[in-house]
Amino acid sequence: MINCFSLNSVGPTVERFSGPRRFLAVYFISAIASSAMGYWFCKMPAAGASGAIFGLVGSVAVFVLRHRDIVGGGKEDLQHIARVIVLNMVIGILSRGIDNWGPLGGLLGGVAASWLIGPAWKHEFTSWDGRRIFTDSAPMYTLLKIRRVPKQWK
Repeated sequence: MINCFSLNSVGPTVERFSGPRRFLAVYFISAIASSAMGYWFCKMPAAGASGAIFGLVGSVAVFVLRHRDIVGGGKEDLQHIARVIVLNMVIGILSRGIDNWGPLGGLLGGVAASWLIGPAWKHEFTSWDGRRIFTDSAPMYTLLKIRRVPKQWK
C-alpha cells in the first residue's frame, strides 16, 4: 500500500515535468538498477516497486537541482526529498526482511537516468510578446547529436 501511495504521490509530478516517455524510461531504468543492486548485495530475495519509486524521487531531486532558478531556489524541496529518503532508509534498517539495497540502487539509477535524459531547460530569449523561449539541453541531446526543440512559456 505504501508503494501505491508513493507512486501516486511522486509519479504524476515526474511525468508532468519530464513527459510520459522520459517518465517511463526513468521508472524502468530505476527498476533495473534496483533489481541489480538488490541481486548483488542482498542475501535474501526481494521484490517490490520501492526501488523504481526511489528512482522517481531522485528524478525530482535532479530536476530541482537543475532548475533552481525556475523552482525558486528549491532548498525546501531538496530538504524534503532528503528527509523522505533518510526516513525510508531508517525504516528499512529497523525492519526485518526489508531490502535497502534495492531502493538505494533505484535512487542511484533514477538520478543517473534523470541527469542523462531528464529535461534541462535553458532560457534562450524572451519573445516580443513576453513569452520566454527555452530549449532542452539534456546531455542525451549532445551525446546522441539530436536537434533540440524550443518550448515557449508565458
